[in-house]
Amino acid sequence: MKIKPLLEKLRRNWPIKALCVVIACLFYLFNRYTSLEQKSVPVTLKVLQEGEMVSSTHIPSSVSVTIRTSAENISKITAENILAQLDLSWITQEGTYDVPISIDLPSNIVEMNPLQVTVYPEKVKVHLERNLVSAVKVVPQFAGAPMDGYVVESFQSDPEFVSIYGPRSIVQSVESISTEPIVIDDKNSSFSQKIKLMNINRMIKVMDLDECDIKVNMDYQEGIQEFRNLSIVLKNLAPDFECEFKASGSVTLRGPRLIMEDWTPNPDTLSVDLGEITEPGEYTLPVSVLIPQEFHLESVSLENVKLVVKERPPAEVVDEILPGAVFNQNGAGQ
Repeated sequence: MKIKPLLEKLRRNWPIKALCVVIACLFYLFNRYTSLEQKSVPVTLKVLQEGEMVSSTHIPSSVSVTIRTSAENISKITAENILAQLDLSWITQEGTYDVPISIDLPSNIVEMNPLQVTVYPEKVKVHLERNLVSAVKVVPQFAGAPMDGYVVESFQSDPEFVSIYGPRSIVQSVESISTEPIVIDDKNSSFSQKIKLMNINRMIKVMDLDECDIKVNMDYQEGIQEFRNLSIVLKNLAPDFECEFKASGSVTLRGPRLIMEDWTPNPDTLSVDLGEITEPGEYTLPVSVLIPQEFHLESVSLENVKLVVKERPPAEVVDEILPGAVFNQNGAGQ
């Protein structure tokens, strides 16, 4: 065999021959690539953050995994057993990071030939902060309206506080956690109810429990009402005195609205006590207000009144003291 002439033929125009080989390979690869079929499947993204750091930014719940393979294999592709994972456990300092997403394929896909796998997005930008635990107050949320004339006066929660944990900046901004709505439609008496906690921030978690006992205390709705043109009554005036006095005033009361609407002022709601007057004259005396203990006095139009006390004529005094008595000629009673 003549090797030398063969080598000379191979070396002749070798750049052109090499270029042709490269082009042929490219055509082969291109044809092989374009003949592949592709399938994209959504895969749940599992986040590993078991260290001191947790993400304070939104992380997508799933990613798209695209697999290119032959037509006979493409029908076998499913999202089942494909694992997409974002591992944050290795990070120990607060800050912003571009963390790559890793894909773990089941053996039936790994063994496919040809096989091309891509994931979108390839990386996730996360801001990591230290995991913080804090105690926050439980605040119930109410729905509906109680019976007319009643309100929610107060409430007690058992427990009063719960522990939450999550990214430092978010936990520090949370002052309370609410419950699911407690229906108070047409309620007019106190009641207790076990209710679930409602965490509206997916970045934080509630520790140990997810419900609490709420005691709701119902009471009368408070109202304010003015009562006008109330006569001012004089009390305890000594029999030997008289006082010509006629005046009226008004009072403004605060208290249970339903009770107040049915209440009628007594004749002596406003009065002046003359019991300590021992001689005639002009006096300025305080006005007393008599109201039920359920009410609170907001204001009275007259706090003091001026009046003149006079001696009653002797005949009127005697008639009042001894009504029906008989007097002799010397004025002595019989």
